[in-house]
Amino acid sequence: MIMLIRPFPKPLDTLFEWQTGDHITHLDGRPIEDILDLYYYTPEEKVTTLNIQRKTGEMLRVEMDPADIDAVTDCFAPMEFKTCACDCVFCFIDQNPQGMRDQIYVKDEDYRFSFLYGNYITLTSLGKRGIKRIIEQGMSPLYVSVHATDIDVRTRMLGIKRRFDVMEILRELTAAGIEIHTQVVLCPGWNEGPILEKTFRDLVTLGAPADDDGSPFTAVCDRGHGYDGSQEIPEFEEIQDRDERKRGGVKSLAIVPVGLSAHREGLTRLDPVSPGLAADTIAQVGVWQEEAKQELGYSFVYLSDEFYLMAETPFPPAEQYDGFWQIDNAIGLSVRLRDTWREELDRDAEAGSLPQQPLTVLTGELAAKAWRREFTPVLEATDAPPVEVVGVENRFYGNSVTVAGLLSGQDLRRALLRLPPEPKRTVVLSQRVLNSDGLTLDGLELEDIAKKQPHTVVVGEEDGFIDFWRELG
Repeated sequence: MIMLIRPFPKPLDTLFEWQTGDHITHLDGRPIEDILDLYYYTPEEKVTTLNIQRKTGEMLRVEMDPADIDAVTDCFAPMEFKTCACDCVFCFIDQNPQGMRDQIYVKDEDYRFSFLYGNYITLTSLGKRGIKRIIEQGMSPLYVSVHATDIDVRTRMLGIKRRFDVMEILRELTAAGIEIHTQVVLCPGWNEGPILEKTFRDLVTLGAPADDDGSPFTAVCDRGHGYDGSQEIPEFEEIQDRDERKRGGVKSLAIVPVGLSAHREGLTRLDPVSPGLAADTIAQVGVWQEEAKQELGYSFVYLSDEFYLMAETPFPPAEQYDGFWQIDNAIGLSVRLRDTWREELDRDAEAGSLPQQPLTVLTGELAAKAWRREFTPVLEATDAPPVEVVGVENRFYGNSVTVAGLLSGQDLRRALLRLPPEPKRTVVLSQRVLNSDGLTLDGLELEDIAKKQPHTVVVGEEDGFIDFWRELG
């Protein structure tokens, strides 16, 4: 059922008005579990019938114009997500310090949020019902944390008791037209070397070959992406015989280094990825990318930017990242920003409209390294104003955590207060340090970070950084 948390302002007919606490139980006689059901099963060209249960228990049956669906869903209570039952040895949630907001400690394992927001899931809690719904409603793409396809290694890494073959489910989903993006958190001593190679070779067998237009994936259909609900979902063997153009596949494999905070008391001992292992992995993956290009027409497997920065190795060219499908995993982010900023600054220099305001950037130590190595030369080549880059030590999580998105408000404020009071600066923080509510990991707002100090503090952008900079004056 779906519950409304505030009244919908438009009555469905002259006899009915929404009330807070109303539950939608059925649509055209079909039980409704959540908002995805409502979107998927709402007809496009006819009136739809809703069954609604009031807080009093009263049952109502009303008709609705499908065109009103978006306005109605704005009033729905958020979906409650399913939590993760795994006890992964590398889970960063377990490495958070005490005393943070409750939401910080929640582990989600919900295929609906994987489809909606790109959250990574292990598939361990999916079940037959979840697989059936994903296929029926064409929930594609999904994002899956694989970590290792070796069953014993993955079982130990996830901290689960049941031996679980992730490849079996991936085969079923991809054969049914579902696109999958996968991830490996590289943990030295656990899943590097031969185990990582097995993972790549298993997953690449499910890779969808590139289409004639260079796209590695063809959607099953336009609406809902999957079966239309009137069809019976075919068995796995039948799906394998369908038109190859309708086939899904594993579209990408992201490899990211394990993140280790200073708050690992009582947790499994793990070692960080060393510069040497980073260099070895870069060489290993480079060979696999060439193999994938021969087989599929694109690179398929990608390393996060940390590997190249740790190993002090140049980034691959932009075309090596294909569609930048794993950009939220910081895979190709530095390359895309560098090349985008260069194009925009060259255009601005030709038009005489370069930014005019010098900046000071406070960011994570890893991002600061990327700035100095990749971005600063681009800025200097166009005579843009100087940008001072300050890498902020992460005391909140420990100095081994160097990414900008895990900087706390207190660490940012400490770095801000260390800046000389003169000259007065425009200080830019990464947009990744604040959540959608405008809070840092330790619950501070921008005003808390900036109070009682002389500099102007703003939150910057990434893709739109040059425009943002120009508009500062």
